[in-house]
Formats: sequence, structure tokens, C-alpha cells
Amino acid sequence: MLPNAVNPKKTTKSLKPKTTAKKVASKARKTDAKKVPKRPSLLLNLLASCVVLLFIGFGIKYVIDHTINYNPLLGKWRAQTVLGIMEIEFDRSSISSFGTKNPVTYDILEDKVIVIDDTIKVGNTYKIVDENTISTEAGGFKTVYKKVK
Repeated sequence: MLPNAVNPKKTTKSLKPKTTAKKVASKARKTDAKKVPKRPSLLLNLLASCVVLLFIGFGIKYVIDHTINYNPLLGKWRAQTVLGIMEIEFDRSSISSFGTKNPVTYDILEDKVIVIDDTIKVGNTYKIVDENTISTEAGGFKTVYKKVK
């Protein structure tokens, strides 16, 4: 005799694990769907990309300005003369002295920098003594400037 033929209830018991297995599988799928993290929005990705590109751009500009286009005159300089204290300040495209600001261009050589005033097309040569000292000569008088920190 077959055990299934004598007791028909055993066949229904064998069906229950199959239905239970289906319920367990469907719960597993639901939990898998919950575990998938939500991706950041496209707008957030674009904003983050723009910030990263901005930092990279400023980094490249900084490296180029301090290696290829290095100008040792940039900054504020002070000299003690017979007439008193003189201050000049060099920017990327201008010079400030005696209360006026004039546009200039720079011709940078190995040990000197020629500063050409764009308005009157006249240049002045500044000799680089060291990183904190420059000198210029005008009218036979030598003026030595020290960098202001």
C-alpha cells in the first residue's frame, strides 16, 4: 500500500509548503525592493559636478599663475626716500602709486621686470634683488623697495 492512497490528507500537507514558499519568496522580493537606495536627483548630480569643475578650474588657474605667468612684483612695496615713505602696489594689470591707479603691462625677464604704463606708453625697469627687495633707478637716483607683508 502506498501511504498517499491510504491517507489523502498527506497530499494536502505536501501542497502547503509550496504555497508557503511562494509567500516567503514574495516577501523577499519586497524587502529587496526596499533595500535599493534611492538615486540622487539629476539636479543634485549637476550641482555637484559644477562645484567639482569650479574647484578644478581655480586649481588650474592657480598653478598657471604661479608657475608659467609668475610675476615677482605683484603685491605692495614700500621705500624710504628723502621725500618720505613711498608705496607702490602692483596688480595683474595695474599699478597704484601716489594715489592713482594706472593700467600696465609687464615684460618679465630673468632678473628684472619692465613695467609699461599703457596710458603714456612709458616703461620703468625694476631690478629683482631678492624675493623681498626690488630697486629702480630714475633720474640718477636709485630707490630700493621692500615688500610689505
